[in-house]
Amino acid sequence: MTNQRLKDLEDSITKDEKLLKDFEDALRYETNPRVIAGYRQEIERQKESIASHKSEYVELKQELAGEPSAQIQLQKVENQLQQMDNKINILLSGQVAIYADINDMRLALLKRYDASERTIIGAIAQQLNQNQLVLTQQLLDAVENNQVSEPQMQQMLAVLEDKIPSLPPSQLAAIEIIKDPQFDAKHKLKVSLPIIPMLVEYEGELELGSGFNIKSAWEHLVAKLRRK
Repeated sequence: MTNQRLKDLEDSITKDEKLLKDFEDALRYETNPRVIAGYRQEIERQKESIASHKSEYVELKQELAGEPSAQIQLQKVENQLQQMDNKINILLSGQVAIYADINDMRLALLKRYDASERTIIGAIAQQLNQNQLVLTQQLLDAVENNQVSEPQMQQMLAVLEDKIPSLPPSQLAAIEIIKDPQFDAKHKLKVSLPIIPMLVEYEGELELGSGFNIKSAWEHLVAKLRRK
């Protein structure tokens, strides 16, 4: 019965996601203030619906705590709720155009990963702002273009592994790949890199333009992670 409730909750959230996407698409091109106000009222109702979903999720998480088979589905529901929270906040703030640009950046980031990894990375990408997405892309470029040495990669992986106990559930799936012996250091680092901007405050301290110095940036980020 509890597992069926979880499935029903997931279905309800998926329906709300689709409805919210419809509102987002409409708002991107709408200019009539009255129509915009109407959409905002609908989005506020969606916010109330999400609050109800969250309450049920908390109850189900407690009831299913002893069932390992339900944990993946619970994590998926948690990720969906977080993503919808983020989107609702953006839509209600009137930043739909800005969101569209950031969404394109998030999609570009996801394309750099295998299909099996996109759910993990997608949940993290939803929490990254524009500067954090830029930094993540540049770090990925550096790793993929062999600008980071094996010792540097191992150093970063060791520092990130130390952070595992303090990470929220939405980030654990990515960083725990560090422990998987079937992956090499380059792959492990690629999957865990999107977490780095969330662990350190760096804005204004690194140059993210075309003159991005990967050696200095890497040393800077490792040092900041160690101090956390």
